[in-house]
Amino acid sequence: MRFSLPILKKKEERVLTLDIGTEAVKALIFQKENEKIIIFGASLEYFDRFGVFDSKDFEKDVIKKTISKALQNFAPQNFGRVLLGLPATILKGRVIFQNFCRENPKEIIKEKEEGEILEQVLKEGKGKIAQKFAENSDILAEDIHFINLKILEIKIDGYEIPILRGYQGKNLDFRILATFLPKYYLKNIEDIVQARGFKNLKIVQKAEGLISIFKNYPDGIFLDLGGRITQIFLVKNGKLEEIGEFEIGGETFSQILSQNLGLKEEEARVFKEKYSEGLFSVEVRKRIREIFSEEVENWFQSLKLKLRNQKILPSTIFLFGGGSLLPEIPKILEKGNWQSFPFIPQPKIKLFLPKNLKNIEDRTESLNSPQDIAPLLFCLS
Repeated sequence: MRFSLPILKKKEERVLTLDIGTEAVKALIFQKENEKIIIFGASLEYFDRFGVFDSKDFEKDVIKKTISKALQNFAPQNFGRVLLGLPATILKGRVIFQNFCRENPKEIIKEKEEGEILEQVLKEGKGKIAQKFAENSDILAEDIHFINLKILEIKIDGYEIPILRGYQGKNLDFRILATFLPKYYLKNIEDIVQARGFKNLKIVQKAEGLISIFKNYPDGIFLDLGGRITQIFLVKNGKLEEIGEFEIGGETFSQILSQNLGLKEEEARVFKEKYSEGLFSVEVRKRIREIFSEEVENWFQSLKLKLRNQKILPSTIFLFGGGSLLPEIPKILEKGNWQSFPFIPQPKIKLFLPKNLKNIEDRTESLNSPQDIAPLLFCLS
């Protein structure tokens, strides 16, 4: 008699996520079980100074030390993979649209032609992004390194298709997500991470994780208020339309408190967090609102400047990131002057919380803030 043994699936290894921001390092340990992501560990450590990423020679030692402190909270273990998130000041994401016209539209696309089309489209896309980025920065096009080029959508003669092979038509349109960074930052980051002995490393961008949630949130403006930068992800009909950013974030308001109240850097951050929690008296809160008022208006105007060319905008704004906890941010979005913008109707403002992410089980029971969204998105990438 013969017995057939069941085929056992290989158990997924635990994965380390390191979200290196401009203000702090967030670390998560997770494991995929079927369709679910199980969080086994979570840690957050702040840098001990402002301006860690102010120059090409950013503070390697500060970053190394902060990563070490974040990992000290976990038991020693080996990780199958390490997912690395970087500040939006360094790692950029952009959505581009490329087209291609076939010479023989009646012929069915086969494997060879498919490869040639994709190679040309992605090459031209990289060139377009590198040139545009170089025009708006002091970085040469040849000094840009592309981390990933992901095709989000393909259309032939206006009809969406899953792949090119097996179809015929003339005009091909591609929606592509590109992630890239300057080569010198890549080298510095690799030096830092390799010093920890991590081998199977993948650099990821928040947009890669966001894409996985568009089925549940098909329309919205997702705003990530990080340490020194606000990222904008525009989503329409379940498609990522645009990514942008501007340099005002939560750390900006900490610096304003530091300057106005004569507080040390860490004291200013803690003071800001207590203010966001409503722990101060009415008189103190009024004074802080006065201190913040000009920069909050600058933030709002910067956001509107980034959205000004959109013909129509989704009616919901989702906020996440540590800076989104400042009460002035949702207030100005809700009460501010949107009169010249094409919202239908006036935008609704919602804090985007870990509980809004499906298929994530947090066994640490500690991830409940919009500040925790970014590292969770990397787990979904």
